[in-house]
Amino acid sequence: MLTPDFTRYSLALLEGDRLIHSSKGGGLRPLWDALEKYSEKSGLILHDKVMGLAAARLIHRSGIIAEVHTMVVSLPAVQFLKDHGIRLTAFHSAANILTRDKSAVCPGEAIALGTGEPDAFYQKIREMMEIPVIA
Repeated sequence: MLTPDFTRYSLALLEGDRLIHSSKGGGLRPLWDALEKYSEKSGLILHDKVMGLAAARLIHRSGIIAEVHTMVVSLPAVQFLKDHGIRLTAFHSAANILTRDKSAVCPGEAIALGTGEPDAFYQKIREMMEIPVIA
């Protein structure tokens, strides 16, 4: 298994020991894009620098990620991943994922905590990232 190198990327997808995707972007958008791009795959390993509940819920919905490695994970994400059988390795945990200035819970985490119904959650995250719905 490839050890995460968060100096080279903030997010990476691995198929076995082979790196198939990486991104240096922040927030949920790089994860969203990777999950969409590789939606036909399964059993992938995700390296994501920060893992909050919104990311965990997107990962579960995608059905393509078997294992997550992260620097920081929120406690709600830990429980969610455990409940859904997705293996997790994390260096640190936090009550919640905060905004960069640490003044509030990040928008994705707030949506994930406040929206129980999966389709409503998915729609609110899509709207937050301004991703158009393709008919």
